[in-house]
Amino acid sequence: MKTSLRSVLSFSAAAALALLASGCAIHVTHTEGGNSSKLSMNAAGTASFQCVASPSGECHYALYTSRCSTAAGEGGQPATTCTHQVIHQFTVAAGQTQELRDLPQGFKQCMKTSQKPQVPSCGN
Repeated sequence: MKTSLRSVLSFSAAAALALLASGCAIHVTHTEGGNSSKLSMNAAGTASFQCVASPSGECHYALYTSRCSTAAGEGGQPATTCTHQVIHQFTVAAGQTQELRDLPQGFKQCMKTSQKPQVPSCGN
């Protein structure tokens, strides 16, 4: 379930970036186990993070970028190495929203309700 959820979120992020390039606003809702978080983005690099519901009363976010490269590895097999850079970490109280501006294109997010998320696995 965790892997397929990550795949869906990755697909959603890719689709969101394509729509953002066309000038559309994007709204993504993540719900799992009674926890709910909403992300709204626009083409100007602005995003709003809303903590809708959380058993702890808070949603903890980590925003990051990833840079990956592939080179020949052992036995001639391709090996991919990724470097992740956390660009912002913050907490939003349930029922509240935080807006951030000037976010880099292609940023990724992790959200946890009980603790600070670990990038890039999101603490899973």
